[in-house]
Amino acid sequence: MRWIAFALSCLFAGNLLAQATPYSVATLVRQTDEASLIKELTAALRSDVPLVRATAARVITVRGVTALLPTLREVSAAESDAIAVREEIRALGLLGDDGDIAAAVQAASRWPEGMDDALALAVARREALNALGAYTAKLRATRMSNFTELFRLALWGHPELASVVGSRLLATADERGWRGVLEALEDSAIAMNAGVMAASLASSSEDIRSASVWFLVRAYALNPAAMQDLVKAKIAEARTERSSHRVDFGLELLRRMLGGDKKDDPRWIEYLATEEADHLLAGQTAVLQYLTDEEYRVRYNRCEVQERECAMPAKRSRLTIPSQPIAPPAFDLPDLLPPGLADAIMAGTKCKDSWLGVATAAVDSAGRLTKLGLDDVQTNRFCRDAIDTLLRLSLATNTSLRSGFGGPVLLVHPAGAPLCLDEAVPERGTTSRLLRAGNAVEAPKVRKRVEPSFPDSARRGMAGGRNVLVVLECVISKEGCVRNMRILSQSPYPELNGAAIMAVSQWTFTPGYSEGKPVDVIFNLTINFKTK
Repeated sequence: MRWIAFALSCLFAGNLLAQATPYSVATLVRQTDEASLIKELTAALRSDVPLVRATAARVITVRGVTALLPTLREVSAAESDAIAVREEIRALGLLGDDGDIAAAVQAASRWPEGMDDALALAVARREALNALGAYTAKLRATRMSNFTELFRLALWGHPELASVVGSRLLATADERGWRGVLEALEDSAIAMNAGVMAASLASSSEDIRSASVWFLVRAYALNPAAMQDLVKAKIAEARTERSSHRVDFGLELLRRMLGGDKKDDPRWIEYLATEEADHLLAGQTAVLQYLTDEEYRVRYNRCEVQERECAMPAKRSRLTIPSQPIAPPAFDLPDLLPPGLADAIMAGTKCKDSWLGVATAAVDSAGRLTKLGLDDVQTNRFCRDAIDTLLRLSLATNTSLRSGFGGPVLLVHPAGAPLCLDEAVPERGTTSRLLRAGNAVEAPKVRKRVEPSFPDSARRGMAGGRNVLVVLECVISKEGCVRNMRILSQSPYPELNGAAIMAVSQWTFTPGYSEGKPVDVIFNLTINFKTK
């Protein structure tokens, strides 16, 4: 009888291996029977199909199946596929112990540098102090480059820890980490602790001083009075030694912001005509008020050559109907998935329809979905099932350290269009960071434009000779499609906002480029609705 039971168990396991597909494994994300879930995921981790293994590891990550950590350790040690090992490393980084993180660091080092970022961002989703300790002990020495997102994730819901982190980074002269935590704070409109900030201005590292100076310039250009007194006092201290033009001109701007005289200096005139100054002052219109007339002339000439937006009129037409700014969502969903998995889910659910609407969602501190409401999303039941699966397999990324763990999620997808949710295969010399178009990052160019519909109800409401703008922030993938979208500024006519979103979701692009390679970029698009 024992032999019969053993044979049946082997036969059952073999059937699981033979039958498992990326879609069937993806549906396990909703499995409620824990014993069955573990059994099926164990079989999937041993599949001969790399995407099945990758999907199993993703389900383990988002479901928190720690019982399968021993199997993950075994499988990842022998893994030969980049897509599968990335998901296995993520699962170990988020769910495992310190030994698993160390092993994952070692495993990631055998692959292109993007693997280090994947691991680092998975570790960043752990409990905050645990994640920050792992960064110091294990991640800082890796090839990771996405420091801003690491600290934004690690400090999600805990902005009060920024001063502790900042102090540690200064104590270890961690230049890349310091820049990353400042950028995370800047994105969240949060000031660094005054004592820590003042200490950074006296750092022996010029890179740290430079990051601090320009953080202060950008943060307080509109309201210098809001700067902490301790920081003001540090800026006012007399300095006789010279630093780089980058640091010293930033300090000069800060002194002017605090009431100092504006005086021409050949050193600043020369610096303002450089590409480095172009990068530092890009989009910083509030800073222009602190330039002398001669400095402004230099910047204007540079702007004419390099920045198309400088040609925009200073004032809007009186015939423009005001748009309403929209606060960013708490987090972005859906997120990238192993290549081919989104298509497998669409095919498995038989979803061929479009969808448009706002879902309500809640996530835990690691970004894993805990609640989802799709009642306000217009689509059919097949696509509703597809959306549910896609979101449950995603790891949400917060937009700010202040972000909550629940809120609305804009969902849009035109029928027949690609979902653009495939995460790129790690390659040497490429970045996994999401870049913003401008300066060194060449902006995408529209290849195919779909004009938005103009509903009669909005046309009648606007009256003749008027226009209204809808401004969208989009992520344009390196393949040239629109991956994510949110409204920055909406019209007072809801039907126009929906028309703009649905139209832009169908546009295709020549992708943005950085250092000669296509990259994912954040790119703002403005849709102008005009009446005759």
